[in-house]
Amino acid sequence: MNKSAFGRNAMEWSVGEKTIVMTTDNSGGIGEKQLDEVNAPYEVVAYYAFRTAVMDCFSAGAIPISVVLHNFCGEAAWGKLHAGVRQGLAEIGVDTDVTGSTESNMALQQSAVAVTVLGERVRDFSEVSGPIEWTLAGMPLVGIEVVEKAAEIAPLSLARSYIDDPSVAVIWPVGSKGIAAEWSRMCEQIGVEDPMPDFGVDINKSAGPAACWIVGRRSAVE
Repeated sequence: MNKSAFGRNAMEWSVGEKTIVMTTDNSGGIGEKQLDEVNAPYEVVAYYAFRTAVMDCFSAGAIPISVVLHNFCGEAAWGKLHAGVRQGLAEIGVDTDVTGSTESNMALQQSAVAVTVLGERVRDFSEVSGPIEWTLAGMPLVGIEVVEKAAEIAPLSLARSYIDDPSVAVIWPVGSKGIAAEWSRMCEQIGVEDPMPDFGVDINKSAGPAACWIVGRRSAVE
């Protein structure tokens, strides 16, 4: 297993002629427990953990084939967490198995959830050449903003459509370090030397669960 050359936080390995991609995300202190720092339904918690993991999967040109749910919130939370993951899968038009495990021996005082996505690569985003037009989908949002300003978050269905769009050369989710940090990381990893455009937002603000993405489109499709 090796780190993907062009996927954000993605690992990959070859199985015959196929390339399998693995991505993951986690959250802590967000949920329905009394001591959680952010109160949110478990369906929402799992949905956004899945969202972050699947966006990293998309960035590596892969479509989910399986999802693993790690539940540290207690057995009663499993159904809600599972529903949140299923919501995300429905938004990208994927019907696949969701498996996982629950910590039932120890009761944690705060919520903790992780989601791991396994995908099969269907697009090669390794060739980034020629003039690229850079845009931002969504807005950088974090914490309770994710719930209160949900309409400003880029929809997963849009990201899924990029996989089928030959003009899209790069999909790069923005995480907790903000747009500026992700831009530098993206350019270094995929070999882009373009100056960062003015996206019209706070480029240092956390985007939480991939509330926005950097998108690179070829000016003309060859």
